[in-house]
Amino acid sequence: MLLNKNTREQLNDLFYIIRLQDRYGNASLDKKVKIEQVLAFLEIMHADIKKISKKKKLVFIDSAAGNCYLSFLIYFFYQKIDERDIEIHCVDINERLMAENRELAKRMNFDRMHFHANDISQFTFDGKVDAVYSLHACDTATDKTMHLAIRNNARFIFSVACCQHSITMRSKTFKSVIRHKAFRDKTIMMISDSLRAMLLELMGFKVSIFDFVSSRFTEKNTMLRATRTDFRKTFDIADEYKKVSEEFKMKPYLEELLKEELQWVE
Repeated sequence: MLLNKNTREQLNDLFYIIRLQDRYGNASLDKKVKIEQVLAFLEIMHADIKKISKKKKLVFIDSAAGNCYLSFLIYFFYQKIDERDIEIHCVDINERLMAENRELAKRMNFDRMHFHANDISQFTFDGKVDAVYSLHACDTATDKTMHLAIRNNARFIFSVACCQHSITMRSKTFKSVIRHKAFRDKTIMMISDSLRAMLLELMGFKVSIFDFVSSRFTEKNTMLRATRTDFRKTFDIADEYKKVSEEFKMKPYLEELLKEELQWVE
């Protein structure tokens, strides 16, 4: 991302205000890692968003938004650099964080950022949504994020999952592999996102899964990117989903959320 001197200074001011670095541009290792993540996320996201006409207002939903670092950066980029009309709705169950972020947005005159202290599954939005995204949404929040995108007929989904505490896994075939904790944790992440990807494909999305940053920044570095196509390839994917789900005795919460849409799920 090429930035001129003035824009770099504005970006440094942004990172200072949202507490990712100090006024001199210094940051702790954890904050440096977070900066790398949000910049990489934005770059990948923009590769798809730039295909949308600049005459159209962008509407995004940040699910399990937390500190909203990513959304502040996204708003800054599209308002100050790409010069587009943008509206972002940040949703998180933490009322304190949403109140604090609301004050930060006021301080920066980010007047089309809105903050909602809601459970993701209870959040409703009346209008067209371009993208729903989440960065390190914990456990079932990842599934709720994807379901939120489906409910709002979003064009794009960008999801980087975090912990998967509620998902259990068993496999007779791969018992000698997943008995090792290091392999088991990685396998849970891999299989859970693979199952979510297949569910999204059943709902008419084209899905890709890839590492969006190096693993030296974070072990939770896998992004699921989905683009709505409205073309559903149901039979082969449904059979494959069942095989994988049965092999690992695993069902992501997204399956439960989609039970009415997916009548084949027993």
